[in-house]
This record gives sequence, structure tokens and C-alpha cells, in this order.
Amino acid sequence: MAPAYDFPGDDSSSSNSDIHSDRRIATTHHSGFNEIAALEETYQKATYQDVGIQPDEAVSHFADELDRYTTDLDVSPAEKRAQVLQLVDSYYNYTRRRANQLQDLHSRQQSARHGSWQGGMEIDDDEGSVVGLEELRRAEEEAQTWDLLRRILPLRHRDPAAHAHKTSVQSPTRSRKEWWDEFIIADSFAKERKVVLEWLQNSASHGPPVDELVSELQQNAERGDILAHGWLHTRSKIKLQKSVNGYQGVLDPNIPGVADSHLGSNTLITQLDPDSMTRQTRRLEPQDEFFERAIWLGCFEMLRRGYAMSEIRDWCLARTELWRAAAFAPLPLSNPEDEDEPDFDPASMVLWNRVCYKTSRDGGTSDYDKAVYGLLAGDVDSVERVSKSWDDFLFAHYNALLRMQFDSFLIKHAGEDVGRVANKFAASEVLKKSKNPRTVGKDLISRLETDPRTRDEASRTLKLLQGVIIANELDQHLHHQGVALGEDANKIQESRLIPKSAVLPPNVDVKKYIGLSDHDSMRILTHILIIDTTLDRINGFSAEGEFDRIYREKENIIAGYISYLRLASLEEMIPLYCSKLHGHRVYETLSRNLIHIGDNNARVNQLKIMRKLHIDIAEFAKAQPAIYLQDVKASEAECEAKKNFKILEDGPATLKYGRIVKPDFFGLDDALTIDQADDIIIRSLEWLMLVPGLLKETCEYVILAYKYFLKRTHLTAARALSDRVSGREILRTKTSASIRGSDQDGGPGWFDEFASSATPAVVDDSTIDWEELTVTIRNLWELECLVNALDIMETLSSLAGLTREENSNPREVWLEVGKQIRLAKECMKPVLKNWLLSSKKADKDFKLLREAYIPETVMVFVSSLHFVGTSLSRDNLLECMELAAVIAEKGSDLAQEFIKCGRMKELLEAFASCSKALAIWTSDKKSSQPGSKKMREMGWSRELWAVKP
Repeated sequence: MAPAYDFPGDDSSSSNSDIHSDRRIATTHHSGFNEIAALEETYQKATYQDVGIQPDEAVSHFADELDRYTTDLDVSPAEKRAQVLQLVDSYYNYTRRRANQLQDLHSRQQSARHGSWQGGMEIDDDEGSVVGLEELRRAEEEAQTWDLLRRILPLRHRDPAAHAHKTSVQSPTRSRKEWWDEFIIADSFAKERKVVLEWLQNSASHGPPVDELVSELQQNAERGDILAHGWLHTRSKIKLQKSVNGYQGVLDPNIPGVADSHLGSNTLITQLDPDSMTRQTRRLEPQDEFFERAIWLGCFEMLRRGYAMSEIRDWCLARTELWRAAAFAPLPLSNPEDEDEPDFDPASMVLWNRVCYKTSRDGGTSDYDKAVYGLLAGDVDSVERVSKSWDDFLFAHYNALLRMQFDSFLIKHAGEDVGRVANKFAASEVLKKSKNPRTVGKDLISRLETDPRTRDEASRTLKLLQGVIIANELDQHLHHQGVALGEDANKIQESRLIPKSAVLPPNVDVKKYIGLSDHDSMRILTHILIIDTTLDRINGFSAEGEFDRIYREKENIIAGYISYLRLASLEEMIPLYCSKLHGHRVYETLSRNLIHIGDNNARVNQLKIMRKLHIDIAEFAKAQPAIYLQDVKASEAECEAKKNFKILEDGPATLKYGRIVKPDFFGLDDALTIDQADDIIIRSLEWLMLVPGLLKETCEYVILAYKYFLKRTHLTAARALSDRVSGREILRTKTSASIRGSDQDGGPGWFDEFASSATPAVVDDSTIDWEELTVTIRNLWELECLVNALDIMETLSSLAGLTREENSNPREVWLEVGKQIRLAKECMKPVLKNWLLSSKKADKDFKLLREAYIPETVMVFVSSLHFVGTSLSRDNLLECMELAAVIAEKGSDLAQEFIKCGRMKELLEAFASCSKALAIWTSDKKSSQPGSKKMREMGWSRELWAVKP
């Protein structure tokens, strides 16, 4: 299927850094850059900050493949399982190709450097920076890790519907392959050990070529390019001895003359058969010893890498040493499966095994020939003697285990003759030493972690990961890794991105686990977790109860990687990885990592991606405001406005301006004064506006936001909310009601339009209670009107300040004053009559807001009318007197609030000041004109208030 997202360009996709060191939990706080702190800072500021993180090409490729193989939900479990395994294959193919490319580039750079000393080739600038050995190692280890997974996951996550095909061959003669297949089918442990062994062989095959490994020994053999003809230097000595002394036939070292006159050496062999050195206890010429060691080293490496017998034969044939290949033929365990032996004799195989074991212990002339026979016999000690890496030591044990398992199988099932042969000779005891076959892998990996020869390599991130996969402890490792990330993220302060929910057991070494700054390892672990979890769910494993907690802690890995994607400006990948989480964490992680996006086009694109990924965008949109309101504990917030909402200056009212209103009581600039937590809440509501439907939920969340802002006296945030998520736009966006735009009507009349003309049909949801919805929309309108009224009266306060500072003001100022007072009157209408009293259920927050805002807001409105009445028209003073009459009416909800807060006297003084101004204002420039339409409608008369001398 098509990708669910469009990737950013790959212009900076590869950062070929020189060294990629392991970054562990134990060291993250000692580096100069604290990544979790940067993540939290970007979250708190709700904006992207450049922290210098450059993603490499693998990030895009892994996301692309993940989207390609795991987002098709309309398939059967078997098909889904096949898709997941194909995903693992694709990751292996990519990382293998990448490791090979780096190796080729490194080789070319090495050749160029060596060539430049001799005036030869130069490094091409287009090939980028120098590929370091550490980068090569990490690339190779990652490819090995995915190779291991693609081999072992099909065994551990079998298709429950598939039945194992069992074969039981009863014919008297069976081929080696038939015996081997029956053994593999019968022994589940053998299957997995065979897989691990094949993985180790494949990993080794990507090392330096065998001929390159033996080249130094070959040079010391002083034979130029001659590979054939065996021991050249020793043969020449023997021929010379025969010629000098006139001997015929084979030299006998026991003849006195030969022993004393072998050209000055009494330790040189006298015959050239392969056993002559051990039989005569003599040596080869030094050059031929190098040649011999080179051949045994080559044979060991070919067996170690799983070469086919045909390849081993060809290699030995080129050196005229074909007999060596014949010695390996009975069971080379090559990969892929090698030549079969049709007429297979189990007794011969068992005997051959013990002969090889004896040779590995007591025969041979060097460590490598002993190791070759030890490898064939299932001996561990002789193979470990030439082992150099963690892989080599692991190979020594798994090879021995598998060979001796097959040996035991043959002894048990091939008849009594085989048993009698086995009892006559000693064999490897590796199976006896491993008492519990279920814990062999775990015990071996633990031993390699403490063995001085492998301890350092075993502690590397990807070797640790390979170890836990082999030990079948991947689930536990991923769980502990998630817990470690949670502990680290919350070490300095509480993290909202990666919550802490548990602690690591005291016996767990935290140094084994990576930190957030190891981006490559985070990428690998994230995709392994997704694959492992997906296979579990396909097989019917349910994460419930205690397992649900474990899954959530594992998912800290994915959450950490998602936050890295955010820091790397790869937001379009975030929904893909969030879709791999489960439960509410999908929406919480999405929200916390996308909230910084402010452009609506980018938001819409994110919603499109979510739809393609089958993420419920309605749940996402509803979750966002709930998350951020909970962050600030909005429902528990105290009503600080009851003490803090004071916007009138102290002092008595003046004749012309009434009580002075504090200038700029909202704040100088929304962008500077709005709190980041408040801005995030508004952003979450902007996301909610982009999702179709959800009218009731949108209105309810906007009301909750208004409640929180007003209770905390965050007036700037409340004003920003009314601008960015206005009630008018909510109805225009989420209903089909005919509501004029703000360009046609900038006032609060949108609710009247809705209430007078809208029907339930305008809402695309038949389950909504229309009456309840109407009340909810009314409450939103009333809250918005309060905020807008306060905003307008702040503007009037600023205009009044200008008129006080300057005696003469331009006409534009007075026009603006007139415009603002008209808007203030419209916005104050719902505030002056049953404001927030229409709710069906008692709302304690509404009660608190009425107590906090009605008295002060009404007083400011009276002061505004006073100022405009003495400056423009006495009609505003008359409206002030009308307001006094309304408040004085019996049962007035406004009067109750003034009485409750003890400010009725203050209100009466404000009205008295207005009446005084009206009475003595005799020079009204409009007094000679007829009364206004409103005066006639209300029955007002200015003359009643005129004071005549």
C-alpha cells in the first residue's frame, strides 16, 4: 500500500559520523547535551527548537518499510504474520547492504591512503567523510542483529494454524539428510541451536576473505604464488638427503645414518604423508610449518563460515590437500544444507566423531588443526583456544551442543551397535555440563558477559541485544529498557513525555541500557519492540492486568523514539509510530509531540496521515484538550479572580471620567504575556476545530478553558481563546446553520442568529440533546461576551487615557470611542441579564465566576458609559441611569452579586456620580437636536436632568 505519510527530503539523510559510541543510561547526564531536558523544553514551549540533531538515512527507510508492511489491517492473521516477517527481512537486507557499502567505501579509502604514499590514487571528495572502524562495527552488528531476528522469530512466533510436518522414515537404510531432518523435527532445542549456528556462520562469512586471512602465513612460507605441491621446502631437504647419501625408497628415521645426517637436522621428518609429524614426532621446515598453519587456518575458517563441501574441496584441491576435505565430509554442518550421504551409517558417524575428539585433545601439531577436529567432534576447549570474538566463543558452544545432540540421537535411535561403538571411546561431554536445556543459552550468554576474554565485547549495546535474543530474554530486556528510560527521563523533573511508573530490580545493571541520545540503538529497539508486540498480538496474546503495565513500560522506548523524531523535525513520521502504541497512550503521545505545530495546513496534513493509519482522529482531537487541562489541574483550580480581579483604580469617581480604569489590564502583548501552558490549551482546541463533528465536545472544552483562564485571571489567554476559537467559527465550521462571518458582523449577534433560526437538522448527530446543546452554546457565548466586553473596555480605558493627556484629539479618536462603546453595550447584554444562570445543572465554577466578575465588570461598564457620556453623548449617561433601574428591580441577579460581595454602596456611588454628571452637563452639543430613536423608544428625556441657573 502507499505510504501513510510523505517523507521530508533526503538531502541530509546521512551523517557519516566518524564515531558512534554507545550512549548508556549511566553516562547521559555527564554529556554536554541533556536530550530529555531538550525534549521537555520543546514540549513546554510548544515550539520546535534546533538542537542540532540530524537524522540519518536509516530513519526514513525504517519508517517507510514499517508503513509498507504493518498498516494493512484487512488481512488474515497468517498474512499479517507473513507481512511482519517480511518487514524483518527488509530491515536485514537494508542494513546488510549498508554495512557492505561502508566496508567497500572504507576499503577504497584505505587503498587510496596507502596509494597516496606512493603517488597513487587519491580519495574522491564525493565519497564523504572517512568511514571509521567504529562506524563499520556498528553497521555490521546491526546487520547481524536483524539477521538473527529474521531467523529466530519464525521459530518463536509460529503460526498456530500451521502443523509441523513430521517424517518417520522406516526403511533400513536412510540418508544422512533423512536422519538429520528427523532429528531436527524431534528436538525443538536443536531447531533453535541450528538457527543460531547458521546465523553465526553467516555473520562470519562477511568478514575478510579466507585467502586474505591466510596471506601473511602464506608469505612466510616463502613459496611465492605457489599454492600446490604441499611441503616444498621439506620435500627438497628429503630429496637432497637421498641424493647426497644415495638412499633409495622411503627414508627410515630409525636408521642410524639418517638420524644423524639429515642435513644438520635431527628433528625434520623423513616422510611426506599427513601423519608423519605425529608418528615420527618430528617437524617440518619452518617455511612449510607456516604453510601448514595457513591451510589449517583456512580450513577452520571455512568450517566456521559454513562453506559448502564443494567450496572446501575446491580450496583444498588448489593446494593438493584434498585429503583434508575428505576428513570433514561426514557432518560439516555447512550453511546452506550440504551434499547428502545416501548410504549413511550412523555407527561410522559416531565412531568418526570420537576419533576427531581424540585428535583434538591428543593429536595435531598446532592449535588450528586441533580446533578443526574439535569443531568436527563437538569439543569446546580446542575451539575456544583459537576463538577471538564473542561470536567465536558462542559458535564453539552451539556447534558442540548441536553436534552432540545429533550424536545422542543416533545412539538412541540407530540400534544397539551404535551404542556399543559409542561406549568404547570418549566423546565431548558438553551435553552433560548443560543440565537444563532451556537455560543453556541464558547461562552461556551470562558466562560470556563475565569472561575476561569476551567481557568488553559482550557489554556493547548490540551484542547485549543479540545475547538477550539468543537467551530468549528479549521481552524482559525491552521491559527493563523501558523502565530505565522512564527513570532517566524523570531523574531531574517529572516528564510528561515518558512517565515513570516503576523502578528497575536491584539486581539489574542499569549500565546495560541505552539512553535517549543513542539514536541508532533507539531506532533498532523501537522497531524490534513493534515487531515483537505485533507478533504477540497476532498470536492472540492479550496485554491485560499486570501485562498491561509491562507493555506500557516497554512502550517508553517507542515514546522516546517518537520524541527524537520531533527533535529531528520528522513530525510526519510521528503518527506512524504512535499507531503502534495501544490504548490512550496513542493519543497522548500524538498530542504531546504534535502540539507545537501551529500552521493549520500542517495540522490538516497530520490528520490525513492519522486517517490512513486508522487512528481515530475524533478520539485524538478530544484527548488533546483533556490532557492539557488535566496537566494544569483545571478542574481543581481555585478561583483566584475573586481576590485578583481588580481593574478599577482606587479613589473616587471624577466628574468627567467616573472611576478610572487601569490601562492595559489584559497585558501589553498576547504573544509575550500569555502563559505557555495556556497557549497549549488553546492550540489543542484549534486541533479540535479541524475535526468534523464534535460540536458538543468542542463547546464543552472551550467552556472548560474559559473557566480555567477566568478563575486564574488569565485574561490574555481568555482573549486569545475568543480570537482563535470563537463561538461564531465553531458554529460555522461544525454546523450547517446560517451564521454570518465576522467580516459581516463583528459583534456577538451570532448566538441570536443561531437560536432564532437553527434546528436540530443543522447538526450531523441525531443523538445530541438539542435543548442541552443550545444551553451549552449559550454558556459559551456568555463567557465569550464577558471576555470581549472586558477587552473592549480596556480599549476604551486606553482611549480615555489619551483624551486626558491631550486637550484636543483628532476626530478619528472619537469615532473609535463611539465604535467601541457600541460593541461594549452589545457584549454586556448577556452579562447584565442572567449571566451563566441558564445551565440545567448547578455549576460551582459558574457561581464562582459570577461572584468574581459581575461586580467589577459592571462597575467598569458604568465607568465606561460615564466617560463616553461626558465626551460624546449624554445618551450614554441616560443608559447608565437605566442600568441602575434594572439593578434595582426586585429579584435582580446583579443586585444579589453586589450584595453578596458587599459592594452595593460602591455601585450606588458610581451611579450617583453619573447622575451628577448628567445633571450639570448643560453644554451638550446635541441638546438642540431632537432625541435619538433609542431615547424615544425608552421614553428618556435629557431635559429632566438639565440644571437651569
